[in-house]
Amino acid sequence: MTRVLVLSAEPTGERMAGPAIRAFELARALAARCEVTLAAPGPDSRAPEGVVRLRAGLGDYGALLQAARTHDVLVVQELPAQLVRHVRATPARLVADLYNPRPMEVLEAVRDLPPARRRRAQRIVTLSSLALLASADLIVCASDVQRDLWLGAMAAADLLDLEAYRADPSLRSLIEVVPFGLPDAPPPPGGPAAAPRRRLLWAGGVWNWLDPGTVMAAADRLADLDVELVFMGVGRPTSEPLDAMSGTEEVLARAAAHPRITVNRGWVPYEERAGWLTSATLGVCAHHEHLEARFSFRTRLLDHFWAGTPVVTSRGDALGELVSREGLGAAVAPGTPRASRPPAAGCWRTPAPCARPVTGSPPGPPACGGAPPPRRWWRGATTPRTGRAAGSTRCASPL
Repeated sequence: MTRVLVLSAEPTGERMAGPAIRAFELARALAARCEVTLAAPGPDSRAPEGVVRLRAGLGDYGALLQAARTHDVLVVQELPAQLVRHVRATPARLVADLYNPRPMEVLEAVRDLPPARRRRAQRIVTLSSLALLASADLIVCASDVQRDLWLGAMAAADLLDLEAYRADPSLRSLIEVVPFGLPDAPPPPGGPAAAPRRRLLWAGGVWNWLDPGTVMAAADRLADLDVELVFMGVGRPTSEPLDAMSGTEEVLARAAAHPRITVNRGWVPYEERAGWLTSATLGVCAHHEHLEARFSFRTRLLDHFWAGTPVVTSRGDALGELVSREGLGAAVAPGTPRASRPPAAGCWRTPAPCARPVTGSPPGPPACGGAPPPRRWWRGATTPRTGRAAGSTRCASPL
């Protein structure tokens, strides 16, 4: 049986954000057919049932290298450039999970820092991403838009191998789409009780690249429809603050003076999020128009799809296009609170295609405009749309 080591840069504890969730759920899905170890920092990190836990973070070079030598495949979202060279010297095949385009994210994450610190952060992220692109046996990402980004980066850096291209002109054996998945089981009951007024739920953190101000302004325009806006979390799953959290104070200040805005200052435990999601009338998210948004994959929206909650979000990214295309709610132009009122009101006045939660394992009953395709579940997401990546001589990866 193939031995797989999945590395999470963030703790996989009771409370997790997107990167840790991605590593945790990929490890769980792969454990159905592989021997899986999940490496994550922090004393409170945990692993899914059937997965071995290794307490090790990106800075634990010795532990990670020792583990890599005893595994067939190493799956990483990021890896320090100086560690990549040592990993390549091990027998393990390297899978770079680049679902989070960090070279684009860092442009917004460090925007409020002094120029010298911004340039240094950008250079570190860019070099580490290039090191993974140059060294990985297989690259995975979350959407075709992201795949185009990484193929363009590889072409510009002269990393496209001519022999590999002759053997596979699509290069799917080198870089494949593995979306962020949905849980197999339906959302369990629990969480905060549904309020008598309609609840708009912001399900995730408040980072620099997002636009909570537009959502708050849109909620004001819906005041006559008796709505409340709930921020499910504005902090961090870990205690360490990020440079990308400058918008948090604005949200807290406006919420304190607003009777219809509620903020959870902590972070909802991963296993308890379903109750918050199912208590919502509408899921809301907004971003500014910039490169981070174009190449992002807003994983928080997937939770709304899972719970059967319609969504109003900004357009311009892969999931905004999915919302519009599959009737999961509405995607509006960034920075336009006025444009949010008609679709928001329409989502709860008219039964939406996304009127009940996804239930059961694939194929499941119709929900959100029809049952999501198998690759929207975590088990299906870990299987590429072709078998070429799994059978490639370049990387016989379980992904």
